[in-house]
Amino acid sequence: MNYRHHFHAGNFADVVKHVLLLGLLESLCRKDTPFCYIDTHAGCGLYDLGASEAQRTLEFKSGLARVKTASTDNMPGWVSQYQKAVAAMQVERSGFFYPGSPWLALHTMRPQDRALLMELHPEDAGTLKKYLSRHENVSIHARDAYEGLTALIPPKEKRGLVLIDPPYEEERDDYAPVVELLQKAHAKWPTGMYAVWFPIKDHHAITRFYRRLRNTGIPKMLTTELCVLPADNQLGLNGTGMIIVNPPWKFSDTAFTTLQWLKKVLTDHPQSSMKVEWLTGEADAAPKKMPVDKFAE
Repeated sequence: MNYRHHFHAGNFADVVKHVLLLGLLESLCRKDTPFCYIDTHAGCGLYDLGASEAQRTLEFKSGLARVKTASTDNMPGWVSQYQKAVAAMQVERSGFFYPGSPWLALHTMRPQDRALLMELHPEDAGTLKKYLSRHENVSIHARDAYEGLTALIPPKEKRGLVLIDPPYEEERDDYAPVVELLQKAHAKWPTGMYAVWFPIKDHHAITRFYRRLRNTGIPKMLTTELCVLPADNQLGLNGTGMIIVNPPWKFSDTAFTTLQWLKKVLTDHPQSSMKVEWLTGEADAAPKKMPVDKFAE
C-alpha cells in the first residue's frame, strides 16, 4: 500500500508495458463485437510529470523522453500509436501529463467496449474516479484485486483483456501470489486474454517465476523481456517483462520486432538484451532472442 507510481511514471518499463498493451488492445479492436478491459491495479489513471514526485526521480527521461525524440524511421506501428496517445493526453490535460494503462485503454476502446478498473489505494482510487468516472463505459472498484478479479470474470462480453500490474512491494522473489491469482482467474475464464507485467531485478528470481508459471498447466503463455542493463545486475531495476496468456495471432512476431526497435532507443548498454519466448504452447516455435551486443555501437 506504500508504493506510489508517481515517482516512476513514463520510465522505460512503462514505455514497454504500454506499447505492448496497445498492441493487445489493437488486436481486440479488429472484431466489431464488444470486449471488456479489466485492470487489476489501475493506479491514478494519469500522472503529472511536472509534479515534485516525477521531477525528483526524472525517470521519464529514461523512457518517454527517449521515445519522443527518436527517429520515426522504421518506427513500429505500436510505438507510433503510443506516441499519438501520449500527445493526445497532453493536449487533453493541457500540461506535462503521462497516461496510465486505464487512460490508454479508454483512449483505444470503442463505444461498445467496457472497462472495469480496480484500485485498492484509497487516494489513488479517488483520483482515478475523479479523472475517469465521467466515461459511461467504465466502472471503478476500490477493492483488492486478489479477491476482486475472480468475482468480476467472466465478463458478459465473453472476450477481453485482463492487465495484472501489481506494485510487487509485498511479493516474494518468485511472485507466487501473482501466479496463484493468474491460475485462479484462468480456471474461471480460460478463453480470456491476460497480460502480467513484472520487473526484472534478479534473473534467478525470474527463472523461478517462469517455473511456477509452467507448473500452473496454463496451456498458452508467451513471455516478453527487455533489459536495459545486464539481467544479473544487483543495483536495481534491470528490465521489464510481460507474460501474455492466450496472445493474439502473430502477436509474438510483432512484439519481437517492436522490442528490437525499443531496445535501440531505450538503452545504450552493451549488455542489454531482449527476448520473446513461449513458456507453454507453440511447442515447435524457437525462442526469439536478440544477442546482447546486437545493437552495441
